[in-house]
Amino acid sequence: MSELSLSGRRILAHAYHILISAKRDVFRLFDVTLWPLVLFLSMTLFAGAFTHDTRVTGLVVLGALGWRIIYHFQMEAVQLYMDNYWMGMIEHVMISPVRWWEFILGGAISAVLKICVIGVLFLGLGHVVFHFTVTSWGATLLGFLACALCGLVLSIFSMGVAFLKRGDAFAFIYAFPDAIAVLSGVFYPVTVFPGPVRLLAETLPTTQAFNLLKATLGLAQPDLPRFCVTLAGWLALAVLFTGWALARARRDGKLVKMK
Repeated sequence: MSELSLSGRRILAHAYHILISAKRDVFRLFDVTLWPLVLFLSMTLFAGAFTHDTRVTGLVVLGALGWRIIYHFQMEAVQLYMDNYWMGMIEHVMISPVRWWEFILGGAISAVLKICVIGVLFLGLGHVVFHFTVTSWGATLLGFLACALCGLVLSIFSMGVAFLKRGDAFAFIYAFPDAIAVLSGVFYPVTVFPGPVRLLAETLPTTQAFNLLKATLGLAQPDLPRFCVTLAGWLALAVLFTGWALARARRDGKLVKMK
């Protein structure tokens, strides 16, 4: 069997591990039902109390879904790594042929499945309760794809943090995508920020990804080339950082949970 085939099997095994864990853990079930629903209803009901503009409703629906896409694509692989650490199996994982990028791709598969559930929930409620309908599916799906790619880049960064910090990385892993989404102007233009913060926000691919979603509602100017450039830059930084973090963790003996 070829190395490529073996790698594909390991990636699918990671995705299966994540989905099985979700079935057995109520908290993770809430992660694709209750918590997204709380975010969705809190934002849509707040916006609806002040305006009946369907563009504003659409901004909240698409922005909230894009936010969850980034969250799940960032979270799944790193949570799998942390599960192995907490269950005392990380030693076995580290001596196996598994590569860190296989964790990332396995997490991406499970993220797609979870986002399909959340997408039906958000878009269905948006249509039935708030009378919002997606009018440009091609452009909207492109925006969602951009959010997913951003989530993968954040996942690579988070994997590096997990290598270095082990159990102490979990708080960072949960906070990281939310902080990035807020900084990226998920429901508002980044022009509301002070100058230095705005400059930082403009360098984030997530800002451009949310602009792609806003553009479907006529609320932003899409800039696909800028998204590609910023994404490539942050991807290069993420890979370099995680490669360095893995080498540092190996040197310092931080990859295993010593008993």
